[in-house]
Amino acid sequence: MRFWGNVRRSLGKILLLALSLLICVTAALEGAGTVSCKAEEAESPKWEGDRIYCVAFGDSIAKGYGGKGQEDLRCYTQLIADAVTVEARIPAQCDKFAKNGRDSLRLNTEILSTEEALAALDRADIITLTIGANDLMQEFKKAAQEVLGTDRKFLSVFDAFDALQEGVEGNPLLIVKILDVLNNWDYTAFEEQWLLAMETITEHRKDTAQMVVTNIYNPVSRFELPGAMNDIVEDIIQNMNQIMYDHSEAYDYHVVDLFDSEICEHTQEDGLHPDQEGQELIARLAAEKIDTGIFKGEPEKIIRDEPRPRMAVRRRYSLWTVLGPLPWIALIILVCMTAVVLIWYLKRKRGGESQPLYQKRNKNKDKND
Repeated sequence: MRFWGNVRRSLGKILLLALSLLICVTAALEGAGTVSCKAEEAESPKWEGDRIYCVAFGDSIAKGYGGKGQEDLRCYTQLIADAVTVEARIPAQCDKFAKNGRDSLRLNTEILSTEEALAALDRADIITLTIGANDLMQEFKKAAQEVLGTDRKFLSVFDAFDALQEGVEGNPLLIVKILDVLNNWDYTAFEEQWLLAMETITEHRKDTAQMVVTNIYNPVSRFELPGAMNDIVEDIIQNMNQIMYDHSEAYDYHVVDLFDSEICEHTQEDGLHPDQEGQELIARLAAEKIDTGIFKGEPEKIIRDEPRPRMAVRRRYSLWTVLGPLPWIALIILVCMTAVVLIWYLKRKRGGESQPLYQKRNKNKDKND
């Protein structure tokens, strides 16, 4: 009996020891698993890279043109990069591939065709594009050549405008021809170049890359253009802007509306290029279309786009619509005054011829008396 009692006590101790060991091992494994998860969470970064890349494509506006003989301004893409650096506490680098005078054609042939630009596009996290204003300027210069019947190559839109003003001063009816040429501009070429640029960018951009494009504001709004000509220019700009809006969903970009902004109040002396305040205004408007929260691990931002503009209907112009009714009213008044003077002159002339006969009769009357 004593033997079996010792055996039972030994088995009890062994089972108790085994149970204690099992509990310790289980607790150790659970503790190790918890530490491992915390370590993994601590090592997970909010942003994959150690740098945010911004790349700017386009013309002198995107370049930050500061005026002839002056240093370039801080372009709006650089300002966006600075803001992202402060908000996300991650260094942001801005690469500019923008040059003065570039239109949509030269954007494709001289910028987006270079290996350096494509390499920057491959790693870009934020992409900005400003193009189209020089397309408008080039068309204006071509219209001036056609209207004036000259092969002269205008150095700038100011040069073309001065030539047109001189031509209109010599022949006021020339304004109708100018309007007709501008009014019949074919947008096909611009749209083809726009789509070509979008295809190139889409081919190289990352899935996570965000892209914004700025539309066109009226760069000649401060010129002393006749009212009808300014209407035509705004129609052209509106139709070019509509092309940008029409393809925004297909190529996943947001349009920054400069046309209805106050940008024209913040331009340099030439009235065309934004000053530093203008660049800051573009940066603020563009920032509304960019989700910088993804660099900080925040929920996705809801970005709302403005309503798309409608295609402007081609206008029909005549001397009446160009000059308005006042010149015609003045002409009618002048004709009426001329008619009155002419009638008065004829009556006076007839009265002068009858006067001698009247005097002769009076003389005979005196003799009879």
